[in-house]
This record gives sequence, structure tokens and C-alpha cells, in this order.
Amino acid sequence: MRAQRIDGQTPGGKRTRLADVLPLAIPFSVQIFPVYGCNLACAYCIHSVPTEQRGFVAGKVMLDDALYEKCIDGLAEFPRRLKMLRFAGTGEPLLHPHIADMVAYAAERDVADTIDIVTNGLALTEELSRALIAAQLGRIRISIQGLDDAAYAHTRHRGVFHELVEKIRFFYEHRGATKIYVKIIDCALKDGEEEVFLQTFGDISDFIAVEHLIPAVPQIDYDRLGGAADVTQNGAAVGSAAVCPQPFYMMQLNPDGMIVPCCSMETPYILGDLAQESMRQIWQGRKMEAFRRAQLMFQKEKYSVCAKCRQYQYAMFEEDILDGDAAELLTRGVIG
Repeated sequence: MRAQRIDGQTPGGKRTRLADVLPLAIPFSVQIFPVYGCNLACAYCIHSVPTEQRGFVAGKVMLDDALYEKCIDGLAEFPRRLKMLRFAGTGEPLLHPHIADMVAYAAERDVADTIDIVTNGLALTEELSRALIAAQLGRIRISIQGLDDAAYAHTRHRGVFHELVEKIRFFYEHRGATKIYVKIIDCALKDGEEEVFLQTFGDISDFIAVEHLIPAVPQIDYDRLGGAADVTQNGAAVGSAAVCPQPFYMMQLNPDGMIVPCCSMETPYILGDLAQESMRQIWQGRKMEAFRRAQLMFQKEKYSVCAKCRQYQYAMFEEDILDGDAAELLTRGVIG
């Protein structure tokens, strides 16, 4: 197998201990949701929930090109590059008709050390693959939903799994400097299929992993799917951290132009409107300051989106835990 197996790790390598570098003058990462629509309805995802129960992701909102360029131009105003710009979301990024141009614009403005896309891969064509590679995409993370057509039955397309494998093979053979990370959630594997997964994708990817199911969507009964793991998405023990680290190192642009502090599936807390403010103003703004201070004062319940959330505990690494440093960080200040 050519691919490096990285269960429990990040493709970028060892993480910095977050408390040692706070407050950050610039975010480590910015996540961009280009679109809320998706071409799948995976059982563990909000798109498997009836439309009327999806809340803010029910519509097929698409990020405006001018607003996206304002975001990237704003990131270019920071004194240093981000560590990562990621296209992901509660939708399929490749459904945005200008996704390759978006990657190219971010690369041209040199706003991040690496540019990532998280995708199910179904919308990849040879033309789009070549365009993404030419646009200097740093890494494509492809989420596999199962190892046969039955796993993709709701696409109503025969042979879809074989086609997906061939799309990934084509991307791998033409990838240039772009890295391919293929992953699957454990609940999508039947007994004995892990080895089949590794054999199928191990020679057409650079990184490969089996991730663990986490309870990300409140509307889903995860017991029906075999139960969420008692470990993090990356396989580490779930801690009891009270402080969510995400607003201290990232922010997210939603398709409607709203900037939020995390990737919660609940109705988000709005930090700012990109149509009215710059990325830097929002990152260093009063709403962000108050939000971070509430986290460090163990008062996250002040924000309804945070009150019952444990999603961050399933997605964090040991280096992200801030509880023991909360008092010191408050003294230090939360705006860089």
C-alpha cells in the first residue's frame, strides 16, 4: 500500500499546543462553506434529515463570487498566511460551479500554507480534476460512504462506486503536487470490509484513514447506526474539556456571507456579516472577544448554540485543550 495510514493523526502532522500561542493575530484556519446543497444523503449527516428539520441548512444557498473574493482579499490583509484554508461544509463543495476558480484565486492571493477541499468525490470529472490540480489545490479529502453501489443507492445510478474509484484513480495519476486523503467512517464498513477499503484505495491515495462516527447532528438517532464511538473522530479518548477551542483558532464563512466561530450543526451564532465588515474586523471584533471570554470563564451556556454542544470534544486533539490554561489566557487577553 502506497498511502500512509493516519488514523488518529492530521495529514499536516503534529499540532501546536494551542494555549502556548494564544491569542492569535490571525486564525490558523478559515473554513468556507460554498454551498448548503448536497448530492448525497448519508445516514449520519444532516442531509439525511427531513428538509423541514434541517434548520438553516435546508435551502440550497450558494456563496456569491464577489463575497468570496472579499473574504480572500480580507485574509490577504493579515500579516501572515493561514495554516489552512478549507472548503467543506454541510453541503458538497464541488457543487459550486466556480469551485476551481475559487481555489485558484486563494492560491493567487497566497493566503494559506495549504488549501483543502473535503468532498464525497462524486462530482469529480476529468475536467474538474485537472482544473483543481492546476489551481494549486493542496489537498483533497475524499469521504467514502461505502464499498458498493448499495451505499450510494439514493443516487439512483448503477455502477456509481466503480466510477468513483476510477475518478479517484484519475485524480491520483494526474495529481501533481496535490495530495489525496481518502477516508471512511467506521459505521460505513461492514464486517471484514476494512481490508477491502485499504486494498481499494491504498494505492491511489497519499493518506488513508478509518474515522469514527461522532454525534454531530442532534436530529439523528446514532444508536440506529450502531452508536457513536466513545472516542474522538480521530480515535483518541473523548475528554471532558469544557472550553471549546475552535473560536480561538478558526472562523467559518457560510454561503449566506455570515461569519461563525465553529462548524456546529445547530443554528449558528453570527460573529459578523462579511457584506458589512472585513475578515480582520470580525476576527478582532467585540463579538468574537465576548464569545471567547465566555468560553474561558466556563459560561458557554450564555450562547444557545454552545449550551448542549459536545461536538467539539469529538473533533479535538489533546493539544487543543484549554481548560487548565483558562485563567492565564483571560489575563493574557483573547484578541491578538
